[in-house]
Amino acid sequence: MLVEFDDPPLFPNAPCYFNNQTSGIVLSSDYSCPPGYFCPNLKPADPTTLPVMCPPSPLCQIYRFGSVTCPPQGKYEPSICDPGYYCPTFKEKLKCPAGSYCPSGTVTPIKCSALSSCPEGAWTQSTPVSLLVCIAIDLILVVVLFSLRLRDIRRSGGAWTEILPAFVRSRLTARRARVPSSAASSAKAVPSASTDELTADVSTAVLVSVVDHTSAATANTTTTAAMRESKANIASLTETWRRGLNGHDLHLDFTFTDMGLQLPSGKQILQGVNGQIKSSRMTAIMGPSGAGKTTFMNVLCGKVNRTKGELFVNGNKAEIPQYKKVIGYVPQDDIMIRELTVREVVLHSAKCRLPRSWTSAEVETHVDDLLRALNLSHVAHTPIGDETTRGISGGQRKRVNIAIEMAAVPLCLFLDEPTSGLDSTAALDVADILSQVSQLGLTIVAVIHQPRIEIYRKFDDVLMIAPGGRTAYLGPTSQAKSYFESLGFEFDPNSNEADVLMDILAGKGINAVAQLSPDDLVRLWADRSAAIDKSGAVTIPAPIADKSLDKLITSIAQERGASHFMQAVYCHNRSLLQQQRLSGTILLEVFVGLFAGLLLGLATISDIELFSVMYIPPFTPLSPAPLDHLIPLTSLLMGMSIALASGSAGVSVFSEEKTVFWREASAGHSKFGYYAGKTVATFYRLLLSSLHYAAIYRILATPTITFPMVYPIVLLLFFGVYGVSALISMLVSRENARLLSVITNMFIAVFCGYGPTLRQAKNWGIIFIWELSPAKWAAEAFYSESVQPFKDVYLTSITTKALGYTVDRYAFDVLMMLVLGVAFRAVAFVLMLVINREKQR
Repeated sequence: MLVEFDDPPLFPNAPCYFNNQTSGIVLSSDYSCPPGYFCPNLKPADPTTLPVMCPPSPLCQIYRFGSVTCPPQGKYEPSICDPGYYCPTFKEKLKCPAGSYCPSGTVTPIKCSALSSCPEGAWTQSTPVSLLVCIAIDLILVVVLFSLRLRDIRRSGGAWTEILPAFVRSRLTARRARVPSSAASSAKAVPSASTDELTADVSTAVLVSVVDHTSAATANTTTTAAMRESKANIASLTETWRRGLNGHDLHLDFTFTDMGLQLPSGKQILQGVNGQIKSSRMTAIMGPSGAGKTTFMNVLCGKVNRTKGELFVNGNKAEIPQYKKVIGYVPQDDIMIRELTVREVVLHSAKCRLPRSWTSAEVETHVDDLLRALNLSHVAHTPIGDETTRGISGGQRKRVNIAIEMAAVPLCLFLDEPTSGLDSTAALDVADILSQVSQLGLTIVAVIHQPRIEIYRKFDDVLMIAPGGRTAYLGPTSQAKSYFESLGFEFDPNSNEADVLMDILAGKGINAVAQLSPDDLVRLWADRSAAIDKSGAVTIPAPIADKSLDKLITSIAQERGASHFMQAVYCHNRSLLQQQRLSGTILLEVFVGLFAGLLLGLATISDIELFSVMYIPPFTPLSPAPLDHLIPLTSLLMGMSIALASGSAGVSVFSEEKTVFWREASAGHSKFGYYAGKTVATFYRLLLSSLHYAAIYRILATPTITFPMVYPIVLLLFFGVYGVSALISMLVSRENARLLSVITNMFIAVFCGYGPTLRQAKNWGIIFIWELSPAKWAAEAFYSESVQPFKDVYLTSITTKALGYTVDRYAFDVLMMLVLGVAFRAVAFVLMLVINREKQR
């Protein structure tokens, strides 16, 4: 940019203004100036007016050393056409008109792009409209999120005040709780004790006693009514179940012989387990801690490969994975997306797992019937909640856990400790529901730990596993006590039968006849008859194969599940719902993007152009010191600031939901659908964050590159950072992924070509490292568009060669950024499939 000198030339009419009026060095013998340069005193055919280079004044030398253009040092010394002006001929220099902008060396004013502002004398475009668009989008977004939040609160039956911040709600509550002064004063009049008062107390006590008995009776009546309603609701599911099974009466019976599991280390976890589990019955798996209860169930349902034994399904030798779509597995932990409501969680499972022939109305009706059957209708629109956010109770969450699997209309339910972590009443509710569900023809297998007697008696059969993963008893729960009493064990009438059985399995039972260890119990059970023992407990009849039933179940299983595309749509919509409930986090992410763009804009704000190198011949000697490092430096700062702004947020997309993915993958959900849906749903966040970043940066820094050109670069840098973050979230734990993501993305930003340059990387033979960095392609695109206006007045080719960039291929650079972002996500997807495969079974 031209610098105006405070002191006037010493000799204004001389060929050179300083150094004794010397005539200077002739730069060209042509009677013309190159386009973009200003030679006002050049006259054709007059050699005394040819362009010359005059000795610079000391002040001019200082400015040129500082990469700043100084005014001509002589009457015939040429100059580049100043920024904010254009030179249609070498004799004319006109101010840039409004609606156009004129960087250094402009011959024809450049029209402003749409939504840009260019006042008279502008040397670059201003884009305040982009910031106004951001503000408008923010306002619309806040209104929409506020409305949706209010709708959710009304659906769940909450008060509108729940939408207010916590500290505001607490103040409102405190204000409402204040006791009026009149009430306080009236409370001061306290009557003295008297006989009448004593009589009143006695009457009150009697009344309270009557009320208590009445309340208890009412509670019992209410519970009975609730049970009747629950049974009626379960009965209403029968038709849905038949439709889900194509009108057939299907079931799954399991027979297992000599089932065992040995670890690679040689340790035997499970050995010699024999038995049968029947449909329409509830089978409990009990045993001391570490006995192998959960291991047995995981082996039985195919989550862990057994090393020994055989499994028969409906009499046919088979493996569980082929029945995966008609089997539900309820994990011990309540694994679900906690921001969603009860109905949304169950509905998603139903949409992804029910037969493709079902209409949306049929699916929703099924879900509503299921919620009624599990006594969840009244909390259908309540968020699940977590440790920090209020939601449903623990017992309700456990029932939602079961409903997720029942939504698929399964033939069998495996449950890992469904009553653990619940109080006795909530645990009994779960057991009641499971007992009623079994009437639908389901095979229910559950690991239970320290059940109350009422829960224990809800189960039809019990498999008791002794330490070492061995069978100590398998038969009806009603006959377990008599069997162990026949072995001499004593049961205290005041003790819980289930607790005594657990003590016996742990080797702590009271036996007046003989001291029987757990090994003895296993041996005694193994020695029993293969048909019926003394207590009448049934053991293992020979399985009868039913080929037609097996084919029917297999064909129904193949019809289950939405297409990969539709599951991607469902996961996309679910992710948007989740982001809506986490609106504060999303808005914060957008603000961080805006703040990062603000910092870069402030760091690069300037009233001069950020690029100037040597003039084209023959005026090269007049060039100021090159200013060619600022554009690559800006690219470096851009890449690092975006890494800081979005690296941590990008990790949270998948790292927070690994357990949800593992559960859904093991249930037969589309893995690609989940990943694709989540990935696409995050793109809207990228659009917003990058728009705010680019808008504020472009307004403050006013670079020569236009907003329509800088925005795709910023957007795809965000896209690349999120891709790398997704990859990292698959490799490391959630606690470490955030920090590692930010550091890795900042490291990748270093390979933009600022230093080491691409030319150095080529000489070292490791240019491929730079080419794997989106920052390299972003810097190249940014550099190419930034120097484009100066190609006819500066020797840009020399700088370009020194840096190693290739110019005039903006579209290719942007495409490479897109390809790398997609490639990072593809690698992350492969890692998601490969790592922790055992948890996806």
